[in-house]
Amino acid sequence: MIIAGVDIGTNTALMVVAEKHSDGSFSILKDEHSVPRLGEGIDFHGFINDNACARGVLSLQQFGAILHELRVESVRAVATSAMREATNGRDVLALLQSALGWPIEIISGADEARLTFLGSVGSAQEPTLMIDIGGGSTEYALGVNGNVSIAVSASIGAVRFTERFATEKPIPDKQIIAARDLIGDQIALYRKDFRNSTMCVGVAGTPIALAMIDKGLNTYDALALEGHVLSVDRVHELSAWLCSLTIDELRSIPGIHERRADIVPMGSVILAESMRIFMCPTLRITTRGLRFGAMFTAENTEQSLRIID
Repeated sequence: MIIAGVDIGTNTALMVVAEKHSDGSFSILKDEHSVPRLGEGIDFHGFINDNACARGVLSLQQFGAILHELRVESVRAVATSAMREATNGRDVLALLQSALGWPIEIISGADEARLTFLGSVGSAQEPTLMIDIGGGSTEYALGVNGNVSIAVSASIGAVRFTERFATEKPIPDKQIIAARDLIGDQIALYRKDFRNSTMCVGVAGTPIALAMIDKGLNTYDALALEGHVLSVDRVHELSAWLCSLTIDELRSIPGIHERRADIVPMGSVILAESMRIFMCPTLRITTRGLRFGAMFTAENTEQSLRIID
């Protein structure tokens, strides 16, 4: 049986397609990434603009063609922060569903955190904190053995913070401090709960970009990136460096998508500050995330899963 999971985020649109075997394992057939930046300007204007909507439609048309070509039998497609917040979210949803050819759910922040934990951490046997830095929000979830004890979503995304604090590059120190203060305000309530983890896992474009820089990769390589570990000191070091660069310097970093380069500095500030507040000494990188959680649950799949790469 061929199944798929689609993650329609504020900055990216991601899709994974896999063959589900009779023993419950999966073989990955496609892992597609696009950067339509659906949530461009939404923090200020409150709606998804026409250009962003057109980019989103194009991305989902491409995904839909792949789903048709592979004769996918079951799809779970989920939309997150931008679609939750947009005043025209329902109108855009209709366009995106038509482009994809499958229904799309607008999920809550807590459900996003739980599904991302399932897709990235799964049934790890040690208490694990998952940090998923998106464009409009950041999700945190703590769990063990596939059971999530706390899952929250904070309005501190990389696109949102770039538009609010980092229109000038290099980013002025006062803007970085203001961003850190807001991060602290948003997540301080969970300080005690999330310090109970023994492992911290980083999900999405920002941790992957930092891992690529740390490993000196010129192109995206999921196998090389999966499981790479960054210390909190290294994350802070990379964040300070990224915030000191011009936009041209950011776009010249090998392997970083040109439509992601401008938001990586603020994404790194969110990650570094989250690790500091929750006392995470290290971060393990994963290239999996919400799209995998959506796929695993497309047919009410059990949380205990075995992946065949």
